[in-house]
Amino acid sequence: MSETLTSARVALVGNPNSGKTALFNALTGSRQKVANYAGVTVERKEGMITSAAGRNLYVLDLPGTYSLRARSPDEAVTRDAVLGRLEGETPPDVVICVADATNLRLVLRLAMELKQVGRPMVLALNMYDIAQRQGLRIDLEGLSREIGAPIVTTVATRKRGIEDLVAQVDALAAAGQLVGENTWREPNAAEIRQAHAEAQRLVRTYVRPPEHPDTWTGKIDKVLLHPVGGLAILLGLLFVMFQAVFTWATPAMDGIEAIFGALGQFVGAYVS
Repeated sequence: MSETLTSARVALVGNPNSGKTALFNALTGSRQKVANYAGVTVERKEGMITSAAGRNLYVLDLPGTYSLRARSPDEAVTRDAVLGRLEGETPPDVVICVADATNLRLVLRLAMELKQVGRPMVLALNMYDIAQRQGLRIDLEGLSREIGAPIVTTVATRKRGIEDLVAQVDALAAAGQLVGENTWREPNAAEIRQAHAEAQRLVRTYVRPPEHPDTWTGKIDKVLLHPVGGLAILLGLLFVMFQAVFTWATPAMDGIEAIFGALGQFVGAYVS
């Protein structure tokens, strides 16, 4: 069997803070190599996993991005790697789009861009346990049909769904062909607005609002991040810190000063 049939290159793409690196670690374990991309100070992380069918999957953890419209060196690396025009990098055979299952709107825009590239793609809904705990209900089959890509639910920190994800990637790699032509180009302002609207439509259609959205962390965030309440709490904390330093610390400072004064007198009397 040739090398092309026994191995495949997989690119992990996703928004920042979607658990992408945690998923990379769950997939590859300790079999990782870390370096920098040529000519830039962007970290390159690659690992390897062997599928149940015996295929070696070389997984590349690309920098987080919200779009293929590159606005930083990190995002440029991700865009060029996915498009197959990154110097010294083999184009991926399969793309895994990693999503935070509790916040799909942003990643769906990215997923639609990745589909335009024409490479086989699987959508990994990560942190799915949090979505379930919040009562979030996602029509996985309907959303999969709509975006034209299989969906696998994962919990990277507990290694749940990893086998299903590897099996799905292996199946796409086994097909060994692009799913379409690369039609991606940098969108203009009107196309960006249209992509926003389409992502909103997908969320409204296939994602039911959480039945229990207020976890204890959510309740804390709602208060601390409130534009008025959060600012009031910040000012209150700053006032408390000011008081602690300049007012409430005075008795302690006086006490320490008295102790050292008495100690100095004792030592002075003893020496003399």
